[in-house]
Amino acid sequence: MTRPEAPHRIAVDAHVHLHDEDTALSALEAAARSFAQAAPQAQTGVCMLVEREGFAVFQHLRGRLLQTGEANSLWLDESRRLLVVAGRQIVSAEGLEILGLGFSSTAPLERRPASEIVAAIHAAQALPVLPWGVGKWLGARGRLVDSLLQEDPALLLGDNGGRPGFWKVPRFARDRRVLAGSDPLPLPGSSGTIGRFGFLLDGHLPAECPATALMQALRDPAAVLTPYGRLASPVRFLRDQIRLRLPLREAAR
Repeated sequence: MTRPEAPHRIAVDAHVHLHDEDTALSALEAAARSFAQAAPQAQTGVCMLVEREGFAVFQHLRGRLLQTGEANSLWLDESRRLLVVAGRQIVSAEGLEILGLGFSSTAPLERRPASEIVAAIHAAQALPVLPWGVGKWLGARGRLVDSLLQEDPALLLGDNGGRPGFWKVPRFARDRRVLAGSDPLPLPGSSGTIGRFGFLLDGHLPAECPATALMQALRDPAAVLTPYGRLASPVRFLRDQIRLRLPLREAAR
């Protein structure tokens, strides 16, 4: 009688932007090294992409990485040390950002009501996530977040490595699963944060259907997710916010 295979330790970065097709492959190779440094106990790292409107980096990578039996996953190489999962970041009619992890559909969902976007992600067997962002859960959008969470127990929350430690998020303390990710900003050098902030879990990622297995594990309430990595320091947070706004100032001149 053969013994069941022991589960592997998996490190997941659940909020990955690849801002440039030309540098995407080198960014993923660097991410594999970052996973090994930040989560050395993990045998496999996972980059869950969340592509914004107008981006198609995952499709660009399909001809360059090792394909699986799924439309929404790719292995970096035959070592299977790094998995790339497709996904989208969609802005609702109310101005709320919604992530669709494992969501490879190209349906035109931008500026649709948030509830419709979440329903479409569920219908595709993907995971809808509401990601934290600076000032993005305040006021009317904050009330919408609370309403969506109250209506949908399967809706998840997202933390990111750009949040400063002093910025507490009460919603994260509720009985709701929080998926952590790096959320690299569209700034030079930010892709180096991929893989450095996320969570660990134990499970199996079959070679041909790894995304399906991962999504099942993330839906399983018994699965234990252990965060790893550091939140942004106050200095890094302020520096990044200034750098983000400099192009806007230059354009306004």
